[in-house]
Amino acid sequence: MRVTLLYAPYPGQSFRDEDTTISPVRVRNPKSALVTLAAGARAYLREWGVDAEFKIVDTQVDDGEPLHYASFQYGPRTIDCHRYGGPFEAYADEARAADIIGISNNFTNSARVVAEFATFLKQVNPNALIVGGGMDVTARPDWYLANGFDVVIQLEGELTFAKLIQARATGQPIEGMVMTRRVGDGLVIMGGAQLNLAELPPMALDLIDDLSVYDDTGEGQPPMTVRAPFTCFETSRGCYRTCSFCATPMRGHYRYMKPDVVRRHFEYLKSMGISNILFQEDNTLSRIQRSGRGTLLHDSGREDTLEIFRIAREMEFSWEFANGLEFGKFLDLGEVDRELMETLFWNDTSGDRWVGCYRVQIPLEYLGDEPTKKFNKLRPFQEQLQIVTSMLDLGVRYLTFNMLIGHDDDDQAMIDMYLDRCLQLKARLNEASTEATNYFNVFNRTLLPGTADFRKKADRLSFNIEETPEVISVYLSPMPSNHLSYYELFEQRLRLTEALNGSLIDQYDGIYRPRTQKESVPVV
Repeated sequence: MRVTLLYAPYPGQSFRDEDTTISPVRVRNPKSALVTLAAGARAYLREWGVDAEFKIVDTQVDDGEPLHYASFQYGPRTIDCHRYGGPFEAYADEARAADIIGISNNFTNSARVVAEFATFLKQVNPNALIVGGGMDVTARPDWYLANGFDVVIQLEGELTFAKLIQARATGQPIEGMVMTRRVGDGLVIMGGAQLNLAELPPMALDLIDDLSVYDDTGEGQPPMTVRAPFTCFETSRGCYRTCSFCATPMRGHYRYMKPDVVRRHFEYLKSMGISNILFQEDNTLSRIQRSGRGTLLHDSGREDTLEIFRIAREMEFSWEFANGLEFGKFLDLGEVDRELMETLFWNDTSGDRWVGCYRVQIPLEYLGDEPTKKFNKLRPFQEQLQIVTSMLDLGVRYLTFNMLIGHDDDDQAMIDMYLDRCLQLKARLNEASTEATNYFNVFNRTLLPGTADFRKKADRLSFNIEETPEVISVYLSPMPSNHLSYYELFEQRLRLTEALNGSLIDQYDGIYRPRTQKESVPVV
């Protein structure tokens, strides 16, 4: 049984007659979805005595000219869509050799490329079973079944995908093994019991032909002394927070690995030559979630967190928090938790290789008044300043801040206030450390399928996402606020991004910058 798992080519959008893309196209950052899936499924199949050969193909890192595949109107302008990576035809032989072809997709704006790729692979090998998985597939299974896929797997696939392979190998009906529902000729495999992370085997990095190709983080180039190869890694799944814009609540209750399990994974990563870890889990600090009385929900959660990063230090990894930290947790008891900060952010730059933490992503998200009423994980602005300046005291030199605009009540005055507060934060950080690099990701609020926002506000979308899924991107606004059109919100994002970052945009993201502003707006 030959199982081939693929990442489809990467989507990029640009305004017609512009060279740069509107959102970053960074294909050399490591990906954990398929190596994690393959590791889990392979372990189950070995236990059941099913012989299956796995292969992983990342089309995004292969050479190929960007290929135009669609265009659409966005405000007064035309957006051209291109896919980046190898051409579909380059994978025809892989498709012909496979019994099962799996494609992972987490992002709605990739949907059209993923569906076209699945359709091509099915044409090449009509006998292969084309299987989809990932967060967007979980949220919109019927669309994928109508657009190239035979089967879609919702939520965690380690066990259910293994069951599908077992059924295919033994000729048994899959419906008798897992929960399913039929959609025309297609099949949805519904989420089953959540995986015990203590039983999750290390990622199947042996299926990657050349790990050294993954030398980017997706968040701007790291310091020169941070050495490749890189990998993503998650020590937990889920989050205690239920932010309305986030799809994480679909993943179910929060679970995390104990330090001894993390050590086993770290040892494997070390044996594979991994030097740098990108922690991309939903919420690293959910381990220290507290009840309304202030007591820890996990008695050993704080100590476990400390121990995990002591192990990372012991093994001399470098790392970054690439999916954001719930940084309000550092102030849970009214004073900054210095020990927790010192352990997570420890670093040593005295040698020829950076060891320890080099970058932290901070989810500011909403900079209006009373942010806790918007998202209960956030902190008032002055508390945010207190926490972030403490990070600089501990030697964190690269801070990336994520801010959302496009909330329902956002008007010009509100967005101006967001900018003023970001500039105030930037000035405070520059005073605290002249060596720090601070970058502000200004995102347009979007509606991710599977989120509470999508369920409540999908009727406000200015686009049909089944026809134009590319607009579901934090770099494009897909809907108006109560005061500004979707295109005006997009223009506001450009204005704030330029004012806060200037030429750093080219270094970090290499994305579209209005020609009229490149020379005229000073770097603040």
